Amino acid sequence: MIQFAFGIFLVLGTQQDQIEITAAGPQGWEEHIYHAKDNVVVTYRDMRLTADEVTYDDNAKIVTANGRLKFSRNEEQLDASHVSLNVETKAGDFSNVSGKMGPGFFITAEQAHRTEEGQYQLKNATVTTCDGPRPGWTLALARAVVDPNKRIVAKGSTFRLENVPLFYMPYITIPSEDRPRQTGFLIPTTSTSTTKGRSLRESFYWAINRSADATFTGEYFTKRGPAGAVDFRTIPDATSKIEVSSFFAHDRLGQGGRSARILAFGDLGHDFRGAANMDLVSSFVFRQVYENGFNVITSPLQQSLAFASRNRPEASVNVLYGRNGVFFPDQPTVVLRKFPTLEISLPERTFTGLPLYFSADTSFSGVARRDASLTTPSFVERFDLHPAVELPVLQSSAVAWSQRVGFRETFYTHSRESQLVLGDALNRASIDYSSNFVGPQLERDFGSWRHVIEPSIDYRYINGADRFRRTIVVDDIDLFTNTNEVEYAITNRFFTHREVFSWRMAQKYFFDPTFGGAIVPGRRNVFAPLLDVSGFAFADGYRRFSPVVSIMRFSTTPSTSTDIQMDYDTRDHLFRSAGVIGNVNRGQFVGGISYFFTRRSVIEIPNNQLRAIITYGNQAKPGFSAAFSAAYDVQHSVFQSSTVEIGYNAHCYGLNFELSQFNIGARVESRFRFSFSLKNVGSIGTLRPRERLF
Repeated sequence: MIQFAFGIFLVLGTQQDQIEITAAGPQGWEEHIYHAKDNVVVTYRDMRLTADEVTYDDNAKIVTANGRLKFSRNEEQLDASHVSLNVETKAGDFSNVSGKMGPGFFITAEQAHRTEEGQYQLKNATVTTCDGPRPGWTLALARAVVDPNKRIVAKGSTFRLENVPLFYMPYITIPSEDRPRQTGFLIPTTSTSTTKGRSLRESFYWAINRSADATFTGEYFTKRGPAGAVDFRTIPDATSKIEVSSFFAHDRLGQGGRSARILAFGDLGHDFRGAANMDLVSSFVFRQVYENGFNVITSPLQQSLAFASRNRPEASVNVLYGRNGVFFPDQPTVVLRKFPTLEISLPERTFTGLPLYFSADTSFSGVARRDASLTTPSFVERFDLHPAVELPVLQSSAVAWSQRVGFRETFYTHSRESQLVLGDALNRASIDYSSNFVGPQLERDFGSWRHVIEPSIDYRYINGADRFRRTIVVDDIDLFTNTNEVEYAITNRFFTHREVFSWRMAQKYFFDPTFGGAIVPGRRNVFAPLLDVSGFAFADGYRRFSPVVSIMRFSTTPSTSTDIQMDYDTRDHLFRSAGVIGNVNRGQFVGGISYFFTRRSVIEIPNNQLRAIITYGNQAKPGFSAAFSAAYDVQHSVFQSSTVEIGYNAHCYGLNFELSQFNIGARVESRFRFSFSLKNVGSIGTLRPRERLF
């Protein structure tokens, strides 16, 4: 095979430009025309052209190529059957052209003219972001102008999905520049609801700078009226982020309101790290009608927390703001607030030469509470000091026994009955003693199985934390009461190469059934000694025994788990409550089910709830995906919520549909939403990624 190279040199100022042509077949000059055949390669500056046959006119600086032609320049990577191109201006004509043009866009066209400015004028063309011989979607264009790395403008285009024509667009412009964000209006969206009617939604996106942007959204519901949202996002540096989301609705049925959420974190200097999670909503009815997600709709809580924290081996320091709101029907909202609060914690450390471990927690807070029966001053000072010493008496593989003694001083400038005078201050000074004994462990092997029995006894005595009914309860510090109790439990564990089953049964005996006078018969009592034995309420009066709490956990495979809790009341000889939670995760299949039962009592309304979720597929992978979730009220035989989602993801587009239903409180609604996204172009629809089940 003969290789031949020809060079022409042009001097422009101090820069030397060279065109080079190589070929594997016949080549030669005819006056100022150069001919070459077979595997011809033409290079000039940043342009490269390969073809079966090439003719170069040295006077006109025009190269003409035919057959198996490939043209490349920067991000322009094109195949064609014929081209005539000026190598200096790069203006020319292509026939039967296809390939990549700009970041992520692929075109085909019968004819394409390239201008000196780098634009392509296409005839009878298609544009897509799908590479490969069978693109998932295309825009069929009679005429179009493509400006690589800027935009595509077309007239008379037809959108095709999997080669099926869906709709006609007289005019369309698509940005193709390699920029992730650009200010402008987003694609309008619509959805439908049985209670809100047709929704029309339009948003304006503002790219403020490299690290901040905002979205302003207006929405109109045909049965409800106008609504809107403002979302702000910024990333000041690599370790910080701030997101502010707000929503409002002017509802003609009187169920409107406002909500706001703030998520932020970042370094504050001097080893301090700050974070905030603020959730504010004007009313529970507004949340039920307009918020999304069953857990959000049903939750009567609004929680806000912001803190600055510094954690070092010698101590942890926290400065925080906390606000909790609880909505009650036909009653004022209960508001619990802590601000400012300074917390200092000393982790456990040993005394030199002694097997003693010392720890301490202290805090200073300004607390306040507002509910139907109490409105405190806006700033009630509270000081809390809690040092403790722990002594591990025995530590072995069979038996463990430890003792812990603590002192707690909690001082309030006001109590529930006090006025704005310091003389009615409340002081609760208490001694806290606890003893923990575990073992002896009994083990026996049955072939490949091992059975372990582990008994335990926990004793706790607190004295001095009296006057609970005068205490302003804001957080867990205020929930301590006098107690004299013992918890006895036995745990069975079964192992193969890992633990596959465990069963723990526990009960508390209260030597002081009044908890220092804190308990009130006939009411739901909530304080510390009652909360750590079961998640279900049981204290409706004086108690000697807590329910027997049985907790079982099955995990027969690494991808499955089941937890079962049952509370049996030995006083009333009945099962008070039960809960079951099961999960499975195998490949693309994920499922979960939960069931909770609470028997009617003087402090509990009956509750019989079943929830389930099943998903198949992955939003980030091609293929079909499906999901189903439901919340069923067995007590009233009604689906409180159900959602069905179906999606299909190709490598360059995604299509998702959702049909959901709510029947809880003020939310009685059926709703349809969808989303359709195109790679490197954008998306349309009201089903947002963070709201999908899969």
